[in-house]
Amino acid sequence: MKKCLSLVAVALVTGAVAAAARPVKVIGPGLNSGRTVYHQNFNRVLSADTLYVLTGQYLVDSLRSLTIQPGTVVHGDTAAALVIARGGQIFANGEPCNPIVFTSMKPAGQRNRGDWGGIILLGAAPVNKVSPLIEGGIIKGTYGGSNAQDNSGVFKYVRIEYCGYRYQLNNEINGLTMGGVGAGTEIHHVQVSYSFDDSYEWFGGTVNPHHLVAFGGTDDEFDTDFGFSGQAQFCFGLRDLNYWDPTGESNGFESDNDASSTSTATPYTTAVFSNVTMVGPERTDALVGTVPIGNSFQYSSVQRRSTKFSYFNSVLTGYPWGLSVRDATTQNWANTGELQVRNVSITASLRPGTSTSVHDEVRWAGVTTWFNTAGWNNIGSAQRNPSAVGLTDMSNLNAPNPVPAPGSELIGSADFSSPKLAGLQVVTYRGAFDPNVPMSQQWTACWTNFDPQSFWNPATDAGDGDAVAAPPAALLQQNRPNPFNPMTAIRFAVPTRGHVTLKVYDARGEEVAALVDQEMPAGAYERSFAAGGLSSGTYFYRLTGPGFDLTRKMQLVK
Repeated sequence: MKKCLSLVAVALVTGAVAAAARPVKVIGPGLNSGRTVYHQNFNRVLSADTLYVLTGQYLVDSLRSLTIQPGTVVHGDTAAALVIARGGQIFANGEPCNPIVFTSMKPAGQRNRGDWGGIILLGAAPVNKVSPLIEGGIIKGTYGGSNAQDNSGVFKYVRIEYCGYRYQLNNEINGLTMGGVGAGTEIHHVQVSYSFDDSYEWFGGTVNPHHLVAFGGTDDEFDTDFGFSGQAQFCFGLRDLNYWDPTGESNGFESDNDASSTSTATPYTTAVFSNVTMVGPERTDALVGTVPIGNSFQYSSVQRRSTKFSYFNSVLTGYPWGLSVRDATTQNWANTGELQVRNVSITASLRPGTSTSVHDEVRWAGVTTWFNTAGWNNIGSAQRNPSAVGLTDMSNLNAPNPVPAPGSELIGSADFSSPKLAGLQVVTYRGAFDPNVPMSQQWTACWTNFDPQSFWNPATDAGDGDAVAAPPAALLQQNRPNPFNPMTAIRFAVPTRGHVTLKVYDARGEEVAALVDQEMPAGAYERSFAAGGLSSGTYFYRLTGPGFDLTRKMQLVK
């Protein structure tokens, strides 16, 4: 007999909640150990049934591996960083509705960029420096070599949140840093949120990442240096207008070959990006001109110091200014076609300095003429509001919808004829999102989180690190994505140990799925719901346990 659910909304039962604790595993040199180096000189597996606290500079040594199961959550202690040494490997195999999460130890409402370090992958692929050190040597281990196919492992369906610990002024690490990472490495479906430095930075290497999200970062979204020559496709950058680099410039793309504007170091930085949707702080027309005073937001794209970095089939919107191609060598690569910008749509609200367009004519008087070259199909040298490119709805930072709306100039205007795009997936649209697919079914569905501040995460007990605090009350979040098809993720928190059920019901109150029906300790959890055999309509999901009974509804649209 099928069980039924009353369709009357069920409120949380009030009352005292026991402050239960949940065992955790501290990995590394120990809590509050700062930059103390820990060497993982054995193969290790992290499992989803344990909560981990990463401490110190956790270094996976050469010839050793770190395997992380889907659904695993790792909290970073202050200054902690995970470093995969050259010759070591990581196998972080998250799943579309069961991602791996690296995040802050702090409770909801108190998390901030720079709460912990970040993740660094070091490989043996070519770079244009000799025995370089990552980020000024604050992190142990060198990188680079001659093996373009070097394999540092797998890193997929992973979120990295509140990273970028500032070790000293102008010396912090990024969300995901890659030094000499080779093409044999698999990196895709990664979200970096609220980094206190770049969201992503490549120092040389040949890896070909795809489906990347940069959200709320402080410095640049995608930074390429030291001879990085890989291809990246389907990338989404989204700025929070309240966060920027306090000591420098906050740009979208930033690319260098080396520290010198006349650098001849080889291999040159020849990275290629395609199908990027980059949304700056002025993400809607209403926000144009409202960015707080003192901000350091500048260009959609900066190419300098002899780089040959190119990008195609993209939309860059919401930054104050457009392109800045800064030095004579880089400008020469642009004129010879070794640096290309093609089929790109830009909106920018201001003209920098004495420029007649939104591009940086102060450093290169010919940049506007170059960008507007007939046949390159670039749009946006004049000042335009974000609405000009027709993204569906960017009004809610925590629930963005950057899918091109009907009539958008992004639809049907891609071009993959450049030899630089060989091997990439050919699509008909500019930007990272298919205009024929709703946001609930895009590649960001289920595994991403654009509201990482609100969901409860256990904070480590400052005493001995063997337990974590319980949430103050039961929580049941709105499923993501919603509407959905065919899968969605449901996140919830349990305040005390006990028998917990999480069940799904149709509009008639008939049970269609039991996602949880078991004894569970206090903690934060996530479950996926696959509705492949169900028809479109409204469904309800109900969380019950000791002292709580919560219900939400969701929409399946096929």
